[in-house]
Amino acid sequence: MYDPGGAMGDSPPGSLQPSGDDSTGSSWWDVVWFLLPILVFVILLVAMAFLAS
Repeated sequence: MYDPGGAMGDSPPGSLQPSGDDSTGSSWWDVVWFLLPILVFVILLVAMAFLAS
């Protein structure tokens, strides 16, 4: 009754991550998710200023 899929659920999350090749891609996504709300906020601020004038 050995379930190979069940063992993956017990392993720590870091062990399922791909090795070092994806580090640049994940850091790029971290930058995107950090800048995206700021960009949306600036766009909304400009739109409100434009509509108020």
